[in-house]
Amino acid sequence: MGRRTDLPTAALVKVLKETEGRSENEISSLTGIHAGTVHNIISGAHGWDKIADGDLFKRHRQEQSRALEQANRTLAAKALNAAEGKIDKASFYQLVYGAAIMTDKARLLAGEPTEIHATLDLNTVVALDKLAGMLAQSLIDDPNTIDITPTQDGSGNQGGK
Repeated sequence: MGRRTDLPTAALVKVLKETEGRSENEISSLTGIHAGTVHNIISGAHGWDKIADGDLFKRHRQEQSRALEQANRTLAAKALNAAEGKIDKASFYQLVYGAAIMTDKARLLAGEPTEIHATLDLNTVVALDKLAGMLAQSLIDDPNTIDITPTQDGSGNQGGK
């Protein structure tokens, strides 16, 4: 039987998969763990499901997440400094695209949403549909409504006037 992967490294495997969406092969390359072991840890096979539920493993996972977040922030700061020196060489598209990404990332770091989703429940849709129907009917029932439907001769005159 082979050597068991230590908990901090196994926690890193889970973090890389869950927070960064890395493939099993990428994780294997980054951690030096055999791809089959990476798969077992991620899928919970061979007892990894029970190990992953343990408090110690969860604590290691939190530590790995914090370490990765800090590494990403440090790298982002270096990238921003390098980018600032190249702004004059960037195209309009690159500047706008870069600014949009940076705005989204700043909002994420501040705990703000990067997307706004409006949801309508069925009752709201039914109420809006009913309101639209009432408005349409009131326009039809209004004696001051002028019919502007074109006639067959194209004159627009209604009733041969």
